[in-house]
Amino acid sequence: MAAYDDLNVKRIAVISVISILVTAVTVLAVQVLYFAMADIVDTRKVQAASYSRQNTVLSEQSAEISRYGVDPETGNVIVPVEETMKKMVAEAHSHDEA
Repeated sequence: MAAYDDLNVKRIAVISVISILVTAVTVLAVQVLYFAMADIVDTRKVQAASYSRQNTVLSEQSAEISRYGVDPETGNVIVPVEETMKKMVAEAHSHDEA
């Protein structure tokens, strides 16, 4: 009849701890590899992307705020934003000196 003392408990514990450590290191390595590859894929997607529609809208908006003119519907005078900003800064500066 087998006794409880037949099992080598120390060896079982050591093998269990080593197995847990190997599994944890393997999981972490796979996770690092996955995120590195995902970053490479994302970088390639960004490099290959075309933003023609967004660039068109942006250039139209930039042209709209950079021109002089008169709004035909309201009759308001249109002045470029940068000119208006320069005038406002000059005006604020002249008020500070007074």
